[in-house]
Amino acid sequence: MRKISLDRIKRGALKSLVISTLAEKPMYVYEIIKSIQSKTGGFYKPSPGSIYPVLRSLLNEGLIEAFEENGKKMYKLTSKGIEEFNRLKREREDFFSPNSPIKREIIDTLFEIGYVIYVNREKVDNKKLQQISNILQNCKKDILELFEKSE
Repeated sequence: MRKISLDRIKRGALKSLVISTLAEKPMYVYEIIKSIQSKTGGFYKPSPGSIYPVLRSLLNEGLIEAFEENGKKMYKLTSKGIEEFNRLKREREDFFSPNSPIKREIIDTLFEIGYVIYVNREKVDNKKLQQISNILQNCKKDILELFEKSE
């Protein structure tokens, strides 16, 4: 099994967030950052340093285009970008379908775990961090074993 890095997951998630943000209207970088911060309830505010590489990638893929308006560099989805947004939207709707409440429960639980750690971040010392890491590593191992058994 190929190892997937957290940075790669973050880039993929940020790419989806940027696409869904630009589906609303053309925006400049600061607006994109503020919109993502709002979409995540303030939990995540990407830095310009993380946004620009994603924008470059989307430009290279032909999913967005840049233009200047009132002296500001703006970004908007191309027709190919709109198709990608619609694909992502269908994929998300299928995954979170009411016909599969267990999928929703799993995603909710993962976000809740992250939120519990975030809310209690001031109580976390190195010992607790190691314990949390061990618990999560064991959980990941158990889940991987489930998939390996089903192959």
